Amino acid sequence: MPSNIGYMTTDGIDLNEILYGKILPIIDVYNSEEVLDLRALLCQDWDESFYQFDVSGQWKFEDLGESSIPKAKKIVLGKKQKDTKKRGLRIGYTYDWLVSEMASADQILRLTKKAVGRDRALITATILDAMLQKTVDGFFNGSFDTYEKLTAPPSYGANSFTSSHSHYVATGSSTLSLANITAAKKHIKEHGFKGNIWGFCNADFISKIEDLGGWAAQSQTNFIVPTTVVNNISVEGFRGKLLGINWKETEWMPDDYFLLVGENDSQVIKPVNYIQKKNPAGKGLKLLPGNTAGYPLIDSYYIHFLAAQVILRAAGVVYYLGSSWTDPNVLANVVE
Repeated sequence: MPSNIGYMTTDGIDLNEILYGKILPIIDVYNSEEVLDLRALLCQDWDESFYQFDVSGQWKFEDLGESSIPKAKKIVLGKKQKDTKKRGLRIGYTYDWLVSEMASADQILRLTKKAVGRDRALITATILDAMLQKTVDGFFNGSFDTYEKLTAPPSYGANSFTSSHSHYVATGSSTLSLANITAAKKHIKEHGFKGNIWGFCNADFISKIEDLGGWAAQSQTNFIVPTTVVNNISVEGFRGKLLGINWKETEWMPDDYFLLVGENDSQVIKPVNYIQKKNPAGKGLKLLPGNTAGYPLIDSYYIHFLAAQVILRAAGVVYYLGSSWTDPNVLANVVE
């Protein structure tokens, strides 16, 4: 092999041609054009700056005399801030592998696509983790950050709430009932989130819903009266809408948990901030070069700076089918 050819794949393609002509364009297109459904539905893009919002409370009208004017109301701003976390993935662009008999151009690109797939998983788990963990990043949980200037959730309509109000609820039973779902829906509607409501759960939870449909025979001689719901579940299985909730099935939701997220009538922002670096060069999935002169693909690795934080604390609620609340570990299969 001539010395000026450089490192080659088993099918005779220079590694730099693979890097600059295939791998980096794939990553660029992924970063610039692809937005996950969960991120598009629930998140707006943000950076590590403070997010400021009005916490002045429920302003009230005053009874006035003929020549009186109302007192000025003081505007009080709360704020939230979340720094990104640096996540790294090294998937095997080592010298030994790249010059082995296994390293064809197609196999190198498969590793790139695998890295992109794992990044999708990381984004999904990061967003869900922010909502499912009972921490200062999530929904109302009886604990409020100093910056927020909150002592209790703001009142809405005729509803008021105590400082212990929490949107992380254990049902007390491992058996699902329709009352669990209606109670969860009420939990966010009483804060004003009574528009579209999205439900997130996994296949195990869907099977529990199907069992609630009760389409099976109660005994050999006693059958329930067929209904539209019973007929649909018995033939098609449960899909779509139940109790006014648009259900989304995802295996990133852990067993025995379900999440509801609602919209209010005048919602102009989404409930979660998807946070990246402020510098555009630090956004998205990045492939950092290795130290081999002239061939940066060798020993290169992927990084992603990202985080997520709930900013509409009342917009969602998480229910756990169990005796007492336990934080799920959503990131277990994507972060070591």
